[in-house]
Amino acid sequence: MSDNGSEGFHIGLKTLVLLILALAVAGVFTLNKIMLLGSPPPQQLIDYSQFPWYEIPIQYIINYTQSAWTSLLFAFFLGGFIQEFTPKGLIEKYLGSCKLRSYLLAVLLAPIMITCSCSVIPIYVSILVSGASLGVAMTFFLMAPAANFITVLLTGEYLGWDLGALRLIFSAVAAIASGYIFDRTKLAQELVKKYREIRAGRAKRLLQIKTIDDRITSAYNNILTLMKGILGYLLIGLIVVSYIAAYLPEESIVLFFSGFWGIFFGALLGGPLYTPALVEIVLTSSLISKGMARSAALAFMMGQPYDFVSMPPNSRYFTWKGVIIYTIIFFTFSVTAGVFYTLVFS
Repeated sequence: MSDNGSEGFHIGLKTLVLLILALAVAGVFTLNKIMLLGSPPPQQLIDYSQFPWYEIPIQYIINYTQSAWTSLLFAFFLGGFIQEFTPKGLIEKYLGSCKLRSYLLAVLLAPIMITCSCSVIPIYVSILVSGASLGVAMTFFLMAPAANFITVLLTGEYLGWDLGALRLIFSAVAAIASGYIFDRTKLAQELVKKYREIRAGRAKRLLQIKTIDDRITSAYNNILTLMKGILGYLLIGLIVVSYIAAYLPEESIVLFFSGFWGIFFGALLGGPLYTPALVEIVLTSSLISKGMARSAALAFMMGQPYDFVSMPPNSRYFTWKGVIIYTIIFFTFSVTAGVFYTLVFS
């Protein structure tokens, strides 16, 4: 009896420690985002070309980690707990259909997840395996980095509310269109079979779990699985983008950021130049001060969701064909937003 009681206490203590850790991660993330609202953008960007070629990705990854570690860690924890504690059938009921309401709900929920395009990956993967349709998961992924509350507020505060409001509106339309169209492709229908098997396994596992201790342990196992499946691909993307950031001739490219072709190049440049929120604001402000048209700046900022860093991990879940599909659609809406800005505000 004494041994059993001791074992039960030990398991309970372990669960308490794991819960405290999860709450601490959530608390640090929340505090970081509150502080971000009051933080001015950095005065200048890091010039990665000053480093030796072999040191560039190291410096870039260090800078990325300093900016995004709280969001990324929170996203992994949230993803793990979503998989384990979301009531069976809830996500499938509200996000699993291919009706317009599911995409609208994803667009409304995504801005709450104040994460970049990489940090949102563990969250959309979790709702995907929990029952969301592929297109709804894609809508969620695209909306979160493009127009979360912090991104829109910072854009409005430092670059103007004309850009902030249009960024929100066009990002929402583009995210819905991307998910809606993707769900109706043959590729999405083929991928559905794969995720049905994963969901069946998840449902069976949830039925077997009896205690809160088991469920907390299982949530942490989900976190580790997400990390193993995503971090390696994320690292590859960061290395590629680090060299683009170092060697892209910013001074000469700015000359092309006016007129229709300026909007086109702005949307095109949004993908390679992946940046965290505050860095994105100062980078855009810098480009505007050097001659970039505001219409091109809007297209550039809307290009954040189809950045090169998130493409490799996304290819695991949507395949490269799916990545190309949402990139083309969102790119098209980025250009459309810039053209609309020119027609209305110029």
